[in-house]
Amino acid sequence: MDLNNRNRLRTIKNLRNEAVIADQCLVARTYLMRAKGLIGRRELVQGEGLLLSPCNSIHMWFMSVWIDVVFLKKRKNDIFEVTSTYQRLAPWRLLPVTDLRAHDTLELPSGAIQLHPVLEGDLLCLS
Repeated sequence: MDLNNRNRLRTIKNLRNEAVIADQCLVARTYLMRAKGLIGRRELVQGEGLLLSPCNSIHMWFMSVWIDVVFLKKRKNDIFEVTSTYQRLAPWRLLPVTDLRAHDTLELPSGAIQLHPVLEGDLLCLS
């Protein structure tokens, strides 16, 4: 992640199995941060993530990395419920990926959902 964003890096933990999904998660709350997203990134390594808030639809145009996606519905404070997951989304995918039940979107390195099983209904904590 960008060193300038170090103070904004957070940890995402699954409360069901205590797994740390990402320990270097950047929270993108501004329009410009959400619009840029992961565009321009050459790699996304395990432990990194991008939480887009608010966001319930993503595209893969101009992307150069494969990602896993977790759609989230806010429960309270920094607790989120998983509404759906998508694994191994390819760069330049034609159609957007959307979950109308979600309020936020977590983008992770490809393979993260399999490495740290995340299931619909799981509660994730942002700390």
